[in-house]
Amino acid sequence: MGYENAAAARTDLIEQNITNYHGEAILAYLMNAWYCAGWSADLTKKPIGRTLLERPVVLYRDAGGRAVALGGMCPHRFAPLGDGSVVGDNIMCPYHGLQFDRAGTCVLNPHGDGHIPANARVESHPVVEKNGAIWVWMGDAASANPETISAVDWFASPSYSSIHGYLRVDANYQMVVDNLLDLTHAPLLHPNTVGGRPEDAAGMRHDFRTDPEGVIHSNYFVEAMPRPSPQLLPLWGDRPGDFRAEMRWRPACTLELDIRFSPLGADKHEGVHVPSLHYLVPESETVTHYFYAMGRNVAIDNPQIDDAMAAGARQAFEDEDEPMIKACQDLMGTTDLMSLNPVILKTDIAGVQARRRLSQLIKAQ
Repeated sequence: MGYENAAAARTDLIEQNITNYHGEAILAYLMNAWYCAGWSADLTKKPIGRTLLERPVVLYRDAGGRAVALGGMCPHRFAPLGDGSVVGDNIMCPYHGLQFDRAGTCVLNPHGDGHIPANARVESHPVVEKNGAIWVWMGDAASANPETISAVDWFASPSYSSIHGYLRVDANYQMVVDNLLDLTHAPLLHPNTVGGRPEDAAGMRHDFRTDPEGVIHSNYFVEAMPRPSPQLLPLWGDRPGDFRAEMRWRPACTLELDIRFSPLGADKHEGVHVPSLHYLVPESETVTHYFYAMGRNVAIDNPQIDDAMAAGARQAFEDEDEPMIKACQDLMGTTDLMSLNPVILKTDIAGVQARRRLSQLIKAQ
C-alpha cells in the first residue's frame, strides 16, 4: 500500500530509521541478500578482487569453470587475494604463496615443514550465476536460496540484443536507488539520451505499489508522446506513441526497468521494448558498485546500434547520473538523508517505501 501524502511517508521513514542506544543513526547493510558482484562474461582465469559491504572478496573460476567467492584478504599478512593467481581449484596468495580451496581452507603452505595453522582459512560465500551475473551471498550461508533471485528471460534470449557495463558511484547506494525509482528527473538530466525533451513528457502520470512479495513498483506513463527519446528514436522513428517506464525494486538493491514505446492506444507489448538491469552493491557507506545491462527487441542484428546503445548508457549513467548523485552526496555531508529534513514529493514515495522496507529488513536481521 502507498502513503496518502508525502508528509506521512517522511514521518514513517524517520520512525523506521535504525538507531543505536544513543539514538544516533548507525551504518548497516542487509547481509542476508544476494548481491551482484560482477558480470559472468567478465570473470575469466584472472581473479577479481572487490570490496562488498565493506568486506574484501575475491572472485575466481576453478579448473571446472565454476565461480568461487572467498574472503579477499589472506589471513597470514593480509595480502589481497584478488592480486593472486588460480592454481587448479585454488587461489594462491601473491605474497607468500599460501593456497586456499573453494571452501576457504588453506591446503598448501610452501614454507618450512608445510605446517598449516588452524586459523589459516578465509570465509567462503555462496555464489551462483544467473541473468548473466555473478551473485554472492554475504550473510548466513544456510539462508542462501538462489530461487529468490528474480529470473530475467530477455538477457540471454535470441529475440533480444543486449549490452552490459559497470560504473563506480561515489555516493551511498540508497541515493542511487532513489535516483532510479524516481524517473521524473529523466527529461531534465537526460534530455539528449534516455530522457528526451521535457515538453514531450508533459502530462506524465506516475503510479506506484508494493506487491505481496515486497517488490516495489514505480511506473510512469506518457500517453501520445510526440516523439521518443534519443535512445528510442533509431528503434521507433520520429513519430508519436505511448511511452511507459516500469521500474521494480527488490531488496537489497536490485532494480529492473522496462522501457516501452508502443502504437497509440495499443497494448504495450506491441511496440519497442528496451529492458534494463540495475544491480547495485555498496562497497562502503559512500561508494557503490553499479552493474547495468540493457537490451532491445528490434534491430537485434545491428552492431552499430549495439555500440550506440552502449555509448548512450555510458553517457546517461556515467556523465549525467553519477556526477549529479555525487554532487548531492557531497553537499549533504552525510549519508543520513532524513537527518537533513528533505522535502518529500509525491514522486518520492517509491524511494521512501524502499528505504522503509530495507530498514525493516536490516533491523530484523
